[in-house]
Amino acid sequence: MIIDSILLANGQGSMWSFMIPLLVVVVVMSFISSRSQKKQREKQQAMYNSMVKGTKIRTIGGFTARVVEVKTDTVMIELADKMPPVEIVKNGIAMVIDEEKEAEKTEEKK
Repeated sequence: MIIDSILLANGQGSMWSFMIPLLVVVVVMSFISSRSQKKQREKQQAMYNSMVKGTKIRTIGGFTARVVEVKTDTVMIELADKMPPVEIVKNGIAMVIDEEKEAEKTEEKK
């Protein structure tokens, strides 16, 4: 109240009455954004930690492969039976494919 009366006396009341709600909205939006990014990073890290030899994955390029070896920052994958393994960074993995769910989907289509 005192601040408003001082600001109104200086002719700046309308600017502050506009800026405060705007700043509150910006702070709330940045908080919500950071929370969703944190959840996404945690989900991605859990996916990387769940990979073991034999896990079926899909890369960001659309290739489907099997994990041959898991290293610290990279993964050795096998794209086809008679091809040598390829090393990719973990960030290149889009998703881990759940083979049970995929089998159910193909049975439903039949």
